[in-house]
Amino acid sequence: MEAIKKYNPDVIIETETEHLNFKNLWADDTFMIRLKKDEDLDFLGQLAFPQELSAIYHADQKKLEFIMVPCTESHIKSMFNFNFWYKGKEFSCEYKESSKQLLTIASGFRELDEGSISDYRNLRELRDYLRKDDLPKYIQKYFEKKFVRSFFMSGDFDEIDNDYKILSKHFNFYVSYFNRKNPKILIHEPKNEKTKYHIPCLMNINNFPEILNFNKLDPILLDMFQIAGESNNTRLKYLFYFQILEYCSYYHLNDELTNQLKEIIKRPDLLNRSTEYSKLLIDQFKDHFKNNDDSNKLEKTILSYCSFDDIKEELRVNLDYFTQPLEFEGGFVLDAILNDSRCLDKPPKQIMSTIKKNIEKIRNVLVHLRESRENKVILPTPNNNNSLIPYLYLVRRIAEKVAIMHGN
Repeated sequence: MEAIKKYNPDVIIETETEHLNFKNLWADDTFMIRLKKDEDLDFLGQLAFPQELSAIYHADQKKLEFIMVPCTESHIKSMFNFNFWYKGKEFSCEYKESSKQLLTIASGFRELDEGSISDYRNLRELRDYLRKDDLPKYIQKYFEKKFVRSFFMSGDFDEIDNDYKILSKHFNFYVSYFNRKNPKILIHEPKNEKTKYHIPCLMNINNFPEILNFNKLDPILLDMFQIAGESNNTRLKYLFYFQILEYCSYYHLNDELTNQLKEIIKRPDLLNRSTEYSKLLIDQFKDHFKNNDDSNKLEKTILSYCSFDDIKEELRVNLDYFTQPLEFEGGFVLDAILNDSRCLDKPPKQIMSTIKKNIEKIRNVLVHLRESRENKVILPTPNNNNSLIPYLYLVRRIAEKVAIMHGN
């Protein structure tokens, strides 16, 4: 069984009386494969489990087998078999019956964790299909008209340095160009062990309140929070929360102007002093348009609705992160927000403006890929996504506080 480590050096093999447990396949610790010792398991020595994919690589056949959930015959018939060229090498693609190796692996699937970002590489549903006759009637009905198939990609992967991830990205782009309905290859980002951050929570400093007061929020804001919460992409989540701030800042400044105008036109001597009040109205509009820059509106909204105490916990739990410059892969650099822990009790006078400036710079780089005229970017890499997390927590808390105050 040590032969499996030829292509999968990080696999963990545990021996039981009648079984062998294979853990950390695909570098995924959320499940294991439990197989009987008396089975012929020599085939495992010819398989690789690329952590970026829900697939197995048959090294002896130079073939990638992508793991699909059981699907209907009509779904399979809508798919296409074809060849493509990549880096001067030809690859063939086809949908057909899953290999015996994959079915054996799926039959031994066992969950080790309740959650899996990779959805257990589709093995859980495949395992349930294989044992459907022993499962409740409603599950049998679910699988009633479904079949087990795999998508195979064959070619000389050694000639492209077995770079399955880049090949899959090219595949997704070109296949989608011709057929929007064609299934895409799932690409999983490896776990980022570089830095782990603490999740800020108001309960870190207070007990959960026994009574909550739910003020009615703008339904558009509620939908935006819902979408941000459901997204698994760090960059998208950040942009969704920033959009909430943009939405509130637009209406905040306009509401302020409306209130000022109402105050003028409600004056009882308006008709007697029309000339004087006309000038006052002109001044109000002039100031409004002078400050109608999006950046100014954003800052005014944050300063009006959010205080340092509202975000203090977000900074405290990841203090080391916010007290040093942050450089992203791509060359973009952010200045530190705080000098040291003493700033938490005595924050700098312009701290909220500094925070606004930093979260806005991040937003600009994510949207435009660079800040202003600088040739500095935040590349879409796993390390950068990880580095964004504390600022994601920060912009989320600011957006929440602004949304609560907006319109109330």
